[in-house]
Amino acid sequence: MTGGESHQTQPQASRGPGPDGQFFTHVNGATVTFKEPTPKGEHILDKSGLKPAGDYVLIQLLRHSSRSVGLDETVDLRMEGTEEFRAFKSDRIFRFTLNGHGYEWGVSAIPEPELRLIAHVHGDEVLVLERDGKDIDLGPNDVLDLGKAGTEHLYTEKRLITVFFENDPREIPRGTYSTAQLKQLFGVQDGYVLEYINDEGHLTPLKPEGKLRVKEGMKFFEQVPCGGSS
Repeated sequence: MTGGESHQTQPQASRGPGPDGQFFTHVNGATVTFKEPTPKGEHILDKSGLKPAGDYVLIQLLRHSSRSVGLDETVDLRMEGTEEFRAFKSDRIFRFTLNGHGYEWGVSAIPEPELRLIAHVHGDEVLVLERDGKDIDLGPNDVLDLGKAGTEHLYTEKRLITVFFENDPREIPRGTYSTAQLKQLFGVQDGYVLEYINDEGHLTPLKPEGKLRVKEGMKFFEQVPCGGSS
């Protein structure tokens, strides 16, 4: 294969021809067959009925990434990772990363369910977008906009995380909680202050009207209020 072998991890020639003796792949969900195992990107688009091929971007879906395939680039359909392609009528390539792996795409908008599908994200995981110093959880109705300047960066986290209250483990949904919600969740006694150990290792009281993004392994304690501390 020319241009792009580095995107795959030790590809193996493990795909043979189908029962009809032809080599095959799938483009936008439709099966496309070839007599020879090494078509070029332009041939794949032509056989898929996407003409003129120069008006389209061909994307190869890999296990932990995706990449654009040039019109003159040869694809070996005997190799793992050549089972699925997507094609878009587009003249641009958009990029993003997920858990440190690079992806290329042919349109600027990806609905969360499609992103989850192409990246093989498990149902017990949440897609999180890092943007402007903030972490944004993506839900089923959200659409990732790749049209902004720069490369979007995402990662996954488990939907349920383990935190500790008075050193006892508690499994809760990840996310941002108000102080009142956390007090109710942990069963903090009336009049007591809820504290947590921050990233610097200091015991920090939560403000009554404050909010906190709860992360895996965080430790919480209840304390009798001292003086004006609350």
